[in-house]
Amino acid sequence: MILHRLIYHLSILIFTGLLSVLPAGAQNNTLYFMYPVPQSIHTNPAVFYQCRTYIELPVLSTIRYSYSNSGFSYHDAIHYGTGSRSDSLIIDLDNLDGKLKKRNYVRSDATVNLAGAGFQLEKYYLHFNISSFTESRAGIPGGLLALRDGNWDIDSGEPRDLDLSGLGFNATNYFQVAAGVSTELMDGLFVGVRLKYLKGTSNISSQRTDLTIRTEGDPIQLEAQTNYKIRSSFPVEVNYDPQGYVSNLDFSNSFNSIFRTFILSNNHGAGLDLGVIYHYNDRITLAASLIDLGFIRWHSNVNRFEANRSINFAGFDLRQYANNQGNSDFMGALIDSISESFRFENNQKAYYSSLTTKLYAGAMYRVNPKFNVSALTRTEFFDRRPHFALTLGANYSPLPFIHGTLSYSIMNNRYDQLGFGIAMGGREAQFYVVSDHIPVFYVRDSSTGMVWPYSAQTMNFRIGVNLIFGCGDRNPSGKPPAYRKTGKPKKCCPAYD
Repeated sequence: MILHRLIYHLSILIFTGLLSVLPAGAQNNTLYFMYPVPQSIHTNPAVFYQCRTYIELPVLSTIRYSYSNSGFSYHDAIHYGTGSRSDSLIIDLDNLDGKLKKRNYVRSDATVNLAGAGFQLEKYYLHFNISSFTESRAGIPGGLLALRDGNWDIDSGEPRDLDLSGLGFNATNYFQVAAGVSTELMDGLFVGVRLKYLKGTSNISSQRTDLTIRTEGDPIQLEAQTNYKIRSSFPVEVNYDPQGYVSNLDFSNSFNSIFRTFILSNNHGAGLDLGVIYHYNDRITLAASLIDLGFIRWHSNVNRFEANRSINFAGFDLRQYANNQGNSDFMGALIDSISESFRFENNQKAYYSSLTTKLYAGAMYRVNPKFNVSALTRTEFFDRRPHFALTLGANYSPLPFIHGTLSYSIMNNRYDQLGFGIAMGGREAQFYVVSDHIPVFYVRDSSTGMVWPYSAQTMNFRIGVNLIFGCGDRNPSGKPPAYRKTGKPKKCCPAYD
């Protein structure tokens, strides 16, 4: 019963953790300067696509998945043992503890295209898109693994404090309806804007997560301070104890009416994308964009769980417990006291959540008509701080219907991120695949048969098929094809110059 109480009061946090591993797209660095691919307009609305019309097919035109981990890779936690265990995978918590930083993030995002198109109308390029997004993020404090050793250092004979602040989760699913336009504002300067209507289906986020356990000995003095604010928009029945605290969460009826509960929910939001591209001369192109500046107001199935308490525990001799760790009375009282600090109150007030805003800035240098190089920075804003990435790229078009890209990125505290992109097409159809990093080294767990990327902290890809029409001749001025607006289309439509 003692352990049951602690497990129960942590159930909300565990539930958010489970949501955070759902496939939910963070990186688009390699795609940014792949102007022959229509989806590059989603990273910068100022792109004036080279063909007069493109059509995004439902599901087939964009399937995107992204996983990133800023703290550790698979082999840091699980690797082959030595000696008699050399053929078995072992869990190495000591090594993992050394890899974790003060703040670590695990992300898993996905996008599925539902419909989309773009077309030229005189001096404007108009485009629209309908997509489904799932974005998830888990924050892992560097001190999390210290829990395995408890709050008493046997070697030094001293108590120690535990700081688990920053342990939190954020998972969101929403539909996006977007419409944008780009035009040449003045010679060589293209600007674009895209407006978005957002329809939220479900969300869970930990707005604030502070948990600190301070310990003193002789006799024991333990203080557990919690400040948790968890917000959710998800159909769940909440039960309360006689004191008015949350006592139980019932998910048995959560999916009884998916369409009415999720699709027709009263969660609405708006977003804005801005972009600019400046063709400085025949060789140098500068570009910048601000993507996903927006919010969603969550009104349906709202629960706001809050626990803000300070629990003091006294009365046992810590040294006595250190010498006799089988003292169940001590452990029971300790767990019972800490669990008291996780007594959640609840209300159903509406709340807001923001999108993960991204700022891109880069430059492309045209070496010759078939080859160019680029540099791009991406800054994402979440958890009240910026997160940076740098990508260097080289784009090559050996034939009018083939475009290839190689990229090198610094992201997620790693310096070995190699990516690629390829687009092939002509005569009204185009296939493309893009990745900032795909692991090349995998390991197979002999006991389960599962295959895992061995040393990667990032894995992402975007793949799709587009219909394209009305592609013209090479622009005689030498401007990148993404900016061409004039010229009569050929009878057959090469995808690129």
